[in-house]
Amino acid sequence: MKRYKHLLVMEKMGLFFSIACAIHCMTLPIFLFFAPYIASSFAFTSTFEWFLVSTSFLLAFILLFQDFKRHRKPLPMVYLGLAVLVKLIEVVLGNNSFDWAFGLLLGIFISVGYWVNYKHKVACTCKIKRQA
Repeated sequence: MKRYKHLLVMEKMGLFFSIACAIHCMTLPIFLFFAPYIASSFAFTSTFEWFLVSTSFLLAFILLFQDFKRHRKPLPMVYLGLAVLVKLIEVVLGNNSFDWAFGLLLGIFISVGYWVNYKHKVACTCKIKRQA
């Protein structure tokens, strides 16, 4: 059980980064409209955005894949795949005026993937192996 509780903390971190990414992308147009000088701050640099996206993808992949191996429920991985597809489309299009919409979709897909995964784990009847 201790091993499983450790993963819940990581899942909370992954969910936090996904939601933070979605909120960041959703608020960017508002801040750009009302306060253009904020756009040059650290929170709106491409480095910070790639940090959020990379951290979110990495944590989501590790956690969702571990649970996929155990429970064989592919839907959370499908949502993660949709998030990756959204990011790839955003990079290919390179249209900065719609970045916030792509970021919002990315955060929503990963968050829904975590939620579906959580629902699978709560309903799971398999026994968690204890490590000595």
